[in-house]
Amino acid sequence: MITGIDCADELFRLRTGRDQAVAELFSHYRSKLQRMIAFRLDRRIVGKVDADDILQDAFLETVRRIDDYLAQPSVPFFVWLRQITQQILTDTHRRYLNAQIRDVHREVALESGGQPESSSSGLIAQLADSLTSPSQCAVRAEAVAELRNALDQMAEIDREVLVLRHLEELSNHEVAQILGIDKFAASKRYLRALERLRQAMPPAAENTHDA
Repeated sequence: MITGIDCADELFRLRTGRDQAVAELFSHYRSKLQRMIAFRLDRRIVGKVDADDILQDAFLETVRRIDDYLAQPSVPFFVWLRQITQQILTDTHRRYLNAQIRDVHREVALESGGQPESSSSGLIAQLADSLTSPSQCAVRAEAVAELRNALDQMAEIDREVLVLRHLEELSNHEVAQILGIDKFAASKRYLRALERLRQAMPPAAENTHDA
């Protein structure tokens, strides 16, 4: 059962206000859901699918299933919303990719329906920017190559922790809830994965950054 003041407040609002509360909370979490879609939408259908359409379908599904959630709210409302949106995204990939779905599943990171190539690329670019300074243009390409290699060798759950933290901008608590692990384990995995990426940086890049 959900614990915490915020979760209890959300449950109270949902049970007393229902449809209005669903609309308000969905709007509140909309930007987080948009980030998830932006980094996980398969690049092959970017021009065919609008994120707003996915969100609209997710909202309608949320309204349809809200009574089921309230009967047994085993996760916070945002985590449940994200699960629904993830499923809509998965269904969208299946609908548009059809025969290519096997390739999509092979590329999935931890959660079905994701597109690790796009999310990993975004993660690599972001981490490369954060771990290097603007004056390091000469070594940035090498740093990106090293980061990509490190991500390829990383356990799927560790890579997913980095995507959730850096690309979806979720808190450690939210990451733990989404992955179904405790907060300590999520924090430990994040720090370990981040350290592996730092160690993968070219020595010249690290030295320039520290100077």
